[in-house]
Amino acid sequence: MSESTLQSKIITRGEEILKKMESQSKVSLFSKDFWYGSIMDWSMKNEKFKTNMFRFVDVLPSLNSGDEVATHLKEYFSEGGKSELPSVFNVGLGLGSLAPGLMAGAIKKNVMSMAKMFITGEDAKEALSVLKKARKNNLTFTVDILGEATLSEKEALDYQRRYLELIEWLAHDAQSWDEHPLLDRDAEGSIPKVNVSVKMTALYSQISDKAWEESKTKVKDRLRPIFKKGMELGVFINLDMEHYAVKHMTLEVFQELISEPEFRAYRFFGCVIQAYLRDSYADIQDMISFAKKREVPFTIRLVKGAYWDSETIDAQQRGWDTPVYTVKAESDANYERCAYLLLENYRFIRVALASHNVRTLAAALVKAEQLGLAKNAYEIQMLYGMAEPIKKTLSDMGYRVREYAPVGELIPGMAYLVRRLLENTSNESWLRGKFAESKTPAELLKDPAENLRPTDASYIKKPNVFHNEPYLDFAIKSVRDNTQQALHKLKSELPKTVQPIVGHEAISSTTVYERPNPSNTSETVAKVQMATVAIAEKAIQQAHAAFATWRKVPATERATYLDRVADLMVQKKYQLMADQILEVGKPWAEADADVAEAIDFCRYYANHMRSLANPLRVGHAPGEISQYIYKPRGVVTVISPWNFPLAILAGQVAAAVVTGNTVVMKPAEQSSLIAQGLMKLFMEAGIPKNVVQFVPGYGEDVGDYLVKHAHTTTIAFTGSKAVGLLIAKNAAVVQPGQQHVKRCIIEMGGKNALIIDNDADLDEAVDGVLYSAFGFAGQKCSAASRVIVLEDVYSKFADRLKEAAASIEVLSAENPKSYYGPVVDSEAHQRLLGVIRDYSQKHTVIFTGTAPQTGYYVPATVFGDVKPTDDVAQTEFFGPVIALIKAKNLDEAIAFANSTEYALTGGVFTRSPANIQKIKNELEVGNLYINRGITGAMVDRHPFGGYKMSGIGSKTGGPDYLKQFVEPIVITENTMRRGFAPEESLN
Repeated sequence: MSESTLQSKIITRGEEILKKMESQSKVSLFSKDFWYGSIMDWSMKNEKFKTNMFRFVDVLPSLNSGDEVATHLKEYFSEGGKSELPSVFNVGLGLGSLAPGLMAGAIKKNVMSMAKMFITGEDAKEALSVLKKARKNNLTFTVDILGEATLSEKEALDYQRRYLELIEWLAHDAQSWDEHPLLDRDAEGSIPKVNVSVKMTALYSQISDKAWEESKTKVKDRLRPIFKKGMELGVFINLDMEHYAVKHMTLEVFQELISEPEFRAYRFFGCVIQAYLRDSYADIQDMISFAKKREVPFTIRLVKGAYWDSETIDAQQRGWDTPVYTVKAESDANYERCAYLLLENYRFIRVALASHNVRTLAAALVKAEQLGLAKNAYEIQMLYGMAEPIKKTLSDMGYRVREYAPVGELIPGMAYLVRRLLENTSNESWLRGKFAESKTPAELLKDPAENLRPTDASYIKKPNVFHNEPYLDFAIKSVRDNTQQALHKLKSELPKTVQPIVGHEAISSTTVYERPNPSNTSETVAKVQMATVAIAEKAIQQAHAAFATWRKVPATERATYLDRVADLMVQKKYQLMADQILEVGKPWAEADADVAEAIDFCRYYANHMRSLANPLRVGHAPGEISQYIYKPRGVVTVISPWNFPLAILAGQVAAAVVTGNTVVMKPAEQSSLIAQGLMKLFMEAGIPKNVVQFVPGYGEDVGDYLVKHAHTTTIAFTGSKAVGLLIAKNAAVVQPGQQHVKRCIIEMGGKNALIIDNDADLDEAVDGVLYSAFGFAGQKCSAASRVIVLEDVYSKFADRLKEAAASIEVLSAENPKSYYGPVVDSEAHQRLLGVIRDYSQKHTVIFTGTAPQTGYYVPATVFGDVKPTDDVAQTEFFGPVIALIKAKNLDEAIAFANSTEYALTGGVFTRSPANIQKIKNELEVGNLYINRGITGAMVDRHPFGGYKMSGIGSKTGGPDYLKQFVEPIVITENTMRRGFAPEESLN
């Protein structure tokens, strides 16, 4: 059949369906006669209203009083006292006479009724009447369980239990159902009356792309009883598809599970392919090859995909190629291609066409007819509560139509409701075009491939603009393999030798510090020959001598060295990660992030210096030219920490070097191997001799000596408050021969708080707190060590946090399954175990976990009912310890948060616009995070640093940082000569 003939037949079939639909009742979802129809209408007219409405719908179930509902209504919808809401909402804004409680009840009732349009019931028993009614209307179903995000193994096992109960309940009841030939038979014979869709991520809370095989094994263990129960009771089991991050794993799990001898002969299994994914066609080809080998057909449900916004945003934030098509017509055209491929391979794979788009469906129906397939050889699927006229029409035409029917509590089901509302009000929604905008058949049935120009999936970097280094995607097998290979290579070379490097030459020392692997203390990672004071003196003298030459090197050339270092870091990324995993116990993802940040610092400061080097014209007085320029200060002493051993050190050194200073770097002794790696990168990049010196040593002697030295002009330090204040004190003492005031750039840590508001999304809050507190064993200056929870949600939050904390695994940093690994050394280990032991006698222990005994491991611990003045709420411990504090209201929570001597990071989980603004105005922190975790600052996006006792100086990775390493100079020239001045000086 020619393409023109095919398109003609598609148009004809589409027009036939549209014509038959005219006799059906109007879609109630878009009917303005109903409350929800009006909501849809307003949402399609006003994008801001739509955003606020859906956010209000999302938060509504968590509001416990009429006053809270009224307050949120005003915050979301009242600007300048004006409101364009329907009367039931206007009441809540003070425009009516109902009391807040009555008004809240009316609104909740309406929203819940809207949710019930898309959710069949809170459990199988409640949904049963809806499902039976659908069968009477010639519609069958697949049931899915809605719910909260799975944050703990307790929740995961509960989901498994609910799936098993759902299967048993429906299968038992279905025994009494009459046979319905249209619904219960396909071209091969009888098919199950009961069809259940299962989400893989609901069944295991610790799915990790790094621990790929281990995660698959655990998921299969949880799925196997469900598949077995379905097979025993003659139920169709469909493995649903979710976000792209788990797409590859989902398909692998499906293939491996149904290949097991127990399941190999059962044909009523299915999985999902999302046509908006660029690799969906290739995935189908792979599934066809697999089906041929299996020899027993299974089903593929072909859908468009429901997470376009989040997939696009996530990819762009990470700097990854976009996995989805960025133009809807591309997704539509690809759906048709995928549908054709599946239908052409009917012998091996059964097809379920899931779409509300009549054009899409008409194309598939025409193709099926062309292939000679019977109407019951495939089926059409649509969402419960949507596209009723299309369902009725296709069913009347003799096609099997199956509704995707969610079951679950309405409150956690709100996320599903919001997705459905967004889908229906999208500018490109086919249902909106048909039922709300009355588009013509020609518009509705247009070939999506017509005049279509393919878009590029690549992450496009704008030239001469800074872009963050993308994190690794551990879902890619080669990335996991490369990480393992780098670890194996490094382990085969242990112990490594670390020596001071002065003038690009290694210097021997008889003082040796043996650095153990904190994950396995019987293994020595490095033997560090520690610099003596004499070596430090040599380093600083040579750096001082080199300054006179280096300061004259053009800024653009200095910046080029940083670009080279960044490029080398990219090339050696896996090696640099392995160094961190073994030397300081950073888990895989944390090590990757640290290397990426080091790359970012080099590139960002190089770019910024190119701009900073341009003289700035100040003033406009005629007859003179004044220029504002920057000059380097001299020798910079860099004293870096072990917790971000490459990133912070690289940032400090890069900033000093690119601004024309010379550097003596003394890393924390625990991370000397990593620091030596950075030194060698600068040497490989061609940095001139003596511009950067490397002196590993003890802080008490070498560090102290460098700080006090007369040639040191600037000190960049990150570490403890005690050492930071001592450095500031010593730097203030003028040494003999010193001709400058030393400048200190000091970051000293924090006692950071996260506030959990009454209306917080607890799924997000628990997950955010967990990672902020326990990521890298809490050894981040930005880590959350206090969680201040409003009393109305305290118990519920504490319970969920306890279960989530109990589910994380504390393992060797080398193990990709590890949520967090060891603390850095024996001192930290003994100190933190003592903290937990001592404070357990003073406070309620909500949770304390388990940890291995063979390294420096500390169990995750949560103390409850802590007072804001207690030591555990005031002292920075730098470990996996959380203090939960109860607050009566937000004002008290803010006061508690501000009650420490630190002001580094902090955050809030809230869905109140007014409370967000209040937090912005009143929380005393250098970096404020709203509705996300408080760690993971990124160069340029989140310049980092605090105040009060958290440090002095401008934020790293920000526009002010380089200015701390230079002196501002103003040069003013009188351009008048004998009454004449050049023209440029007159403007």
